[in-house]
Amino acid sequence: MHGDVNPSAVPSAKGNTPSRAEAPPPLRATCWGTRGSIPSPGPTTARFGGNTSCLEVRTREDRCYIFDAGTGIRVLGNRLAQNPQPTDVDLFVTHFHWDHIQGIPFFAPLHAEDTYIRIHAARQGDLDIETLLKGQMGPVYFPVPYATLAARLSFEHLTGGAWHDNGIEVAAYRVRHPAHTYGYRIRTTGASVAYIPDNELVGARYPVDGPAWYEGLVDFLADVDVLFHDAMFTDEEYPEVEGWGHSTFNQAVALAEDAGVKRLFFFHHAPERTDADLLRILDEVRADVERRGSTLDLGVAAEGEEVMVQERTS
Repeated sequence: MHGDVNPSAVPSAKGNTPSRAEAPPPLRATCWGTRGSIPSPGPTTARFGGNTSCLEVRTREDRCYIFDAGTGIRVLGNRLAQNPQPTDVDLFVTHFHWDHIQGIPFFAPLHAEDTYIRIHAARQGDLDIETLLKGQMGPVYFPVPYATLAARLSFEHLTGGAWHDNGIEVAAYRVRHPAHTYGYRIRTTGASVAYIPDNELVGARYPVDGPAWYEGLVDFLADVDVLFHDAMFTDEEYPEVEGWGHSTFNQAVALAEDAGVKRLFFFHHAPERTDADLLRILDEVRADVERRGSTLDLGVAAEGEEVMVQERTS
């Protein structure tokens, strides 16, 4: 679905979205792209969306943090461009595979002089963030030169430490995926959201590996309120795609339960996965979770869905 996102998309998790009249929660997350690998628009993917990875997280003060810049960031950019106030955002890129940067050249605020964007990501070998973006917009790949961008940009390379901004902490954890790839956790007083769209929890070999890596990931996600995690494959599909850098639905559930996550949203949907497929899988996995007595709340990430992260009371 490459058109504008329907803001009234049906929620995929249990429970209702709080009324707009209520006081804003500490964090609210909106999915602008939930698909993996390549955009997959069409009638069979309209409910959960066909745009590639992009998540917006806003604070109670309406500060905007963006995670990844797949094709979904185009629609977000159009929304931001309608705001009379200058755009001032932080963009955290997990890695530079196509489906996580495809939307950057089409992000409207990049072409406005009153825009300020801080881009956070890891170097890819000897290549820094700006070099990677210039390459993406080179004349072989894109008609508009990088040098014509009007926005003010700054670049912050991940060093392993957490980043702080007015009571907000964004921490990164390296995950098991081809290229130098990170997952993120954004946290403020009383609320937290984690975003790990590409991560092979079991199988293959990576620079980060083994029990210590998994234990570190569980600690990183401990008691997170909302987790958006890679669930690209079924258990039956996985043997044929081991080493592609992605997890199964059940593997994501096991991680969330180990970490004490409150709500898990399946993310990075396979291009060929239809809405009907996703609903069927959600029902099957949810039934298993309930049968085992787990308290984990499950959903499927959907374009246009705003997830309210309420302040914890205990």
